[in-house]
Amino acid sequence: MRFIIPWILVLFTLSGCTSRMISHTSRTAIEQLLLSTAVDKALSKLQLIDFANNKIYLDFSNLQAYDSEYIKSAIRAKVAESCTAILEKPEDADLVFEISSGGFGNEYKDTLFGIPALPVPGSPMSLPELALWKTVEQDGIIKLLITVYQDKKVISSNHYYGKAERDERFLLWMRS
Repeated sequence: MRFIIPWILVLFTLSGCTSRMISHTSRTAIEQLLLSTAVDKALSKLQLIDFANNKIYLDFSNLQAYDSEYIKSAIRAKVAESCTAILEKPEDADLVFEISSGGFGNEYKDTLFGIPALPVPGSPMSLPELALWKTVEQDGIIKLLITVYQDKKVISSNHYYGKAERDERFLLWMRS
């Protein structure tokens, strides 16, 4: 018993509390960067050499994603790199690129060996987490389907996947 009390006192003197401001926006900066990086990685696999000298219309009507504006801008930039003319009307184009998303979002996983943050009964506060070892993994993932039409006939249809990862590890309360 006489050894337990000193250890409890040592644990309380070594404990501390840190908080990180996450975000007041609907998406955190890390989440936005993971998602936009996943889009960039997926589009890096898109080869437009076969379509370089054609006039293209980009059809985003089937693109349903929370952050679809970045996807649209990234695809426009990728198509513009190939020196292809992007038209405003599908009837004036040689090719129509139909873009849709099969999935676009984040995955989050954390693993903790230690004592999780515990609520204090009758108080809005909680005791801080005491992590002996902890991992935090967050991934941004996208799946795009790009179908190319010429004279209303499919000439190409491919899926493009992208994944961006963030991993953090903590050992005895310190990032490793």
